[in-house]
Amino acid sequence: MDWRVQAPADWPAGIAAGAALAVPLLVGTATGHPGAGAALTLPALLVVMPLPTEAGRGERVRWLAARTAAITLAGLYVFLVGGSVWALVPAIAVASAAGAVLPRVGNTAGLAMVLVGITGPVEGFGIPALPQLAGSLWGAVLLLPRRNPKNPPPYRDPARTRQDWLHAARLALLLGTASALMAALHRLTGEAHWLLTGILLSLRPTPEATQTKARQRIVGNTLGGIAAALALLTHPGPWAVTGVIAVAGTLAYALRPANYLYWCLAFPLLLLLLTDFDQPTPWYAALVRAGLVLAGALISIAASRHLWPPDRLPEPRQRHP
Repeated sequence: MDWRVQAPADWPAGIAAGAALAVPLLVGTATGHPGAGAALTLPALLVVMPLPTEAGRGERVRWLAARTAAITLAGLYVFLVGGSVWALVPAIAVASAAGAVLPRVGNTAGLAMVLVGITGPVEGFGIPALPQLAGSLWGAVLLLPRRNPKNPPPYRDPARTRQDWLHAARLALLLGTASALMAALHRLTGEAHWLLTGILLSLRPTPEATQTKARQRIVGNTLGGIAAALALLTHPGPWAVTGVIAVAGTLAYALRPANYLYWCLAFPLLLLLLTDFDQPTPWYAALVRAGLVLAGALISIAASRHLWPPDRLPEPRQRHP
């Protein structure tokens, strides 16, 4: 696996992302509402997922707006269904499939439905989906002024191919089946949703791309899970966790252009610590979550090879003398 630096790091973007994640947590903790701070930080984390490095300011606005809309719709849906677990099952499948054919939304749609859905409606904000909208806008505003590439080429929305639609259907089937199984076992809102995250972040349209992404996720989640477990062993308070999240967020986003593997190392630590920010979490929970993501990555590899694999060109006929 190639660990070498492949491009310059983007430290302004990293600092902006770190601030986007840390400030709501700091304010929430200082005011005695750490859960509210975490509710604002989660959509900020989802909206500041990596953007195309060649995208100019106008294109970044469109990507951030699309993600903000997807995250806000997830919050509104969760409010309307009252946090019903079974109502999440089709929503997770549909959101993930939609992200597969809408590049500007991507995995953000499925992740938002999973992560916002398991936390349920957030009380104390008064307006449905307000924390999702406010958190997304906060992250987008900080991220937008990052370094602008020189003479960026015009972005062209790629045409959808049969392979893209099959990928969307594969995602919907896998995530719908997995979430239904977890809902039946009363595990969807517990640790089991990390299996869905592993599938969503690993599965790609081709077996080769899936295998590459899964390897990076396996390495990242294993090391990230160990780091999170070590951090939880110290029984850190919200101030210490906020500091770790700020540092990890800065490194994840700054080093993303240098090598995608660096992002895979830092991002799991962010999710592992943020999802239970205001609740005591045993150290072994981080390892359980990392293990479930690993299982999701392995399921993705198998599905990409055996569930509607891409069409193969016929082998050329051999000429006999």
